[in-house]
Amino acid sequence: QVSIAPHNPRRKRETGALPEIFEHVARVHCVSETIAGEAMALGMSPKKAAVIRPAVDTDRFVPAEEIERPRRLRCAMAGALNWTKAYEFALTAFAEALKRGLDGILAIAGGGGKEETSRLLYTIYDLGLEGRVSWEGSQSPERVLEMLRESDVFLHGSVSEGISNAVLEAMACGLPVVVTDAGGMREAVRDGVDGFVVPVRDVDAMAEALLMLARDPELRRRIGAAARQRVLEEFTLERQTRQWRELYEGLVREAASRWDHES
Repeated sequence: QVSIAPHNPRRKRETGALPEIFEHVARVHCVSETIAGEAMALGMSPKKAAVIRPAVDTDRFVPAEEIERPRRLRCAMAGALNWTKAYEFALTAFAEALKRGLDGILAIAGGGGKEETSRLLYTIYDLGLEGRVSWEGSQSPERVLEMLRESDVFLHGSVSEGISNAVLEAMACGLPVVVTDAGGMREAVRDGVDGFVVPVRDVDAMAEALLMLARDPELRRRIGAAARQRVLEEFTLERQTRQWRELYEGLVREAASRWDHES
């Protein structure tokens, strides 16, 4: 992860070798413009950047049918349990929103080791969120989809990110999202249009975004619809597949031209 590894003294040997690696490859796949910029700072030529963003199966991730929903705001989080996802930050923001009057619950699904799971469960206890936050652990893709379609809002508090697939899946399900301005997330979520983008580790900003969505069902509906449309326009499997095909075809043409020239 080019945004993280350079800060780890034990990985200097790896990051120090990146300029030579970049020199010997034809292209470098980057999942966002932000990641491409970070790779360039480590020695990658701008000409070698191939930005192809993640994609979602929009036939599978679809909004739930409109039904009468309880007034209590149902929030969801999903993803691997690791420090970059900063669950502690999102949980602290959720606890702060509850203090300010939010009537809500939060469901979390994700896989992780014993240490990360223990840290999450202790954070829930330490913040007094038992009864408000349910930890579902590692779940099947079918259950994660079901959880998204049962929810009103999706939270994502990462401190480092390319572009989160989990966020895109939530958007495809018509959920307004509250995300941090980490990595390429702003390339996916337009603040105030498809969701809310808050500064990394800004507990107050995330809490206020949650309260704003909780107080205004029409805002949730409008932003959720925009989020779905955003994915349909920019993050479909068809678009991603076309971009990969064009990348490989272009590389083949370049190689053929080079071989013809050398022969």
